[in-house]
Amino acid sequence: MSKFNIKTENITTGRVLVKNSTISILGMALPLIVGIIAIPFAIKGLGKEEFGILSIAWVILGYFGLFDFGLSRATIKFVSEMLRKNDILSIPRIIWTSIFISIILGFIGFIILFIITSSLVNNILNIPNSLIHQSEMTFYILSLSIPFILCSAILRGVLEASQRFDLVNLVVIPTSILSFIIPSLSYLFNLNLPIIIFLIMITRLIALVIFLFFCFKIFPGLKGRVSFGIVELKKMLLYGGWVSVTNIISPLLVYMDRFFIGTFISMASVAYYTAPYEVLVRLRIVPSALMRVIFPEFSASSTINDDLRLRNLFIRSTKYILIIIGGMVIILVTYAPQILHTWLGIEFSENSTTVFRILAIGVLINSLTYVPFSLLQGIGRPDLPAKFHIIEFPIYLFSLYFLIKSFGIAGASCAWSLRIMIDALFLFGAVIKIYPMMIENFFKCISYIAFWLLLYGLFVYYSSVLFSNNWGKIISLMIIIITFSAIVLKFILIKEEKDLIISVLKVRLK
Repeated sequence: MSKFNIKTENITTGRVLVKNSTISILGMALPLIVGIIAIPFAIKGLGKEEFGILSIAWVILGYFGLFDFGLSRATIKFVSEMLRKNDILSIPRIIWTSIFISIILGFIGFIILFIITSSLVNNILNIPNSLIHQSEMTFYILSLSIPFILCSAILRGVLEASQRFDLVNLVVIPTSILSFIIPSLSYLFNLNLPIIIFLIMITRLIALVIFLFFCFKIFPGLKGRVSFGIVELKKMLLYGGWVSVTNIISPLLVYMDRFFIGTFISMASVAYYTAPYEVLVRLRIVPSALMRVIFPEFSASSTINDDLRLRNLFIRSTKYILIIIGGMVIILVTYAPQILHTWLGIEFSENSTTVFRILAIGVLINSLTYVPFSLLQGIGRPDLPAKFHIIEFPIYLFSLYFLIKSFGIAGASCAWSLRIMIDALFLFGAVIKIYPMMIENFFKCISYIAFWLLLYGLFVYYSSVLFSNNWGKIISLMIIIITFSAIVLKFILIKEEKDLIISVLKVRLK
């Protein structure tokens, strides 16, 4: 059997889900490691102002990448449902319909960004006059990439619905790594912003071609007659309509702080805020990778009304994220000044430590919301997250404006984390209302983990205070981490989870 084929009868086994989650986490962790090393060189090569502009360009690239009216999410949902039903013949029509609409939407996105670039650079962002021309060229080049970014999202979704995360990461890992390496080359070769964005755009185009090649191999029917389905389009737009609301508002909720900082303070302050933010949000590789694997399972399980499987997936996913991200955040909050000083220098340590700590707590809460968010979309209720975001948007803008005016970039981090807390209350509340049978097991599980995390946090804090030399801190921290890992294995993971992890490790070690 070709390595590109899929076995639909085995696609949802526990071992496959664990393997794919591990692959996805590693696929996101490697670019994170490269980013930690590369960002300081990018800041030195470009300067704080140009790096601030680059961070805005990253935001725009991510935002317009979601400008697809929910088609990429809808594609994952409906392809995974067809695979569960073993209806392979319907899949090519779903894929081509999504691609056609994505091309149209991408062209619209290109026109919008091209038109607003001049006003954005000259009137909205607080950009130094010497960088105006470079910034305009940067955003003009960026606009050209929108159509194939949208198409890449569709094709990637097809591979994810097929649980082929090995193929996804063959493309995503080098593409993401290059997104960090290319800006850092400015330190050696004096590259300007337009050239950097152009090179990143080329990598995205190559990624599109490779995604298409893999999809052809997995679904040979795609090579046949290209078809456009009106029925499929209506279904996807009906589902994707609410997803698109989320896709449009969610990036604003996530990234509006940078625009406010750039407008009301300075581009240098954007750099002080963005550098720690870019690393902290990479912690979300764990929930993002996990939910990319689990989302098709939520969709498929909801079609056959398997509520027990939904409950188990929901509680276990939340448990894993809380343990992993919670353990990391406790260390980051405790050692924030030392981390920033070692990584970016004393200037960033003095200006970004408070921001770093507040954002770290917000990222933990945000990581947990990935689970109810994915469940609601998977069971066909994308309207709920969208409505929550509509409610949150004006509250966030109001708090962001006044907190930035009062407390600067620390206020921006407070506004961001506060919005995340409100979102978490809405999302988890909605899931519990729809599936009330989750309440008892869910709160019992979370409370138990929170107790152990609290003890773990106290030991981490006191070890940082008791030991004055770095080696003492490092050795004590390693002992605490190992002890906590043993506690997780002994008291938190159930036998089925331990056996599954052991079985996967045995396969990997062979």
